[in-house]
Amino acid sequence: MATKVYVASRISEGNRLFPAEIHIEDTEIMLKFPGFFSGKSRHIVYQQIEGVNIDTPMIGYSTITFVVGGEKLVGHGFTEDDVTEIKQICTEKIRLTNPANSLANAISSTGNKTVQISVADELRKLKDLLDIGVINQQEFEKQKSKLLNS
Repeated sequence: MATKVYVASRISEGNRLFPAEIHIEDTEIMLKFPGFFSGKSRHIVYQQIEGVNIDTPMIGYSTITFVVGGEKLVGHGFTEDDVTEIKQICTEKIRLTNPANSLANAISSTGNKTVQISVADELRKLKDLLDIGVINQQEFEKQKSKLLNS
């Protein structure tokens, strides 16, 4: 995947001279919050992202918040379509890099070997994903049902 760049609107609050940018890459995202005398730039690999939240008001520009190590990194001034797409891409990348997903792949490739997974541990992981916004309530219920019925 080639790098995809999202640029905040210059007419949104806080972005007049130097708009914020979000670069989506294969293994990480880069957040650029330029400033007049200084700016912030941050590279974040998908495994570090604990959550992605968006706020899309009826009128005005949208805000996207990345939760990384308990810290909230906020970008304002993006279109609703942009923040929705960014969240979707990040959620998918997080899912693909999630150790639980790697475990599932390992189980399917072990052939006749048996691997024990605690249902309670998996439910805790699902609840954590729900709490940080990686999955929604519907996805949580679906996965919970699969775990309890297997």
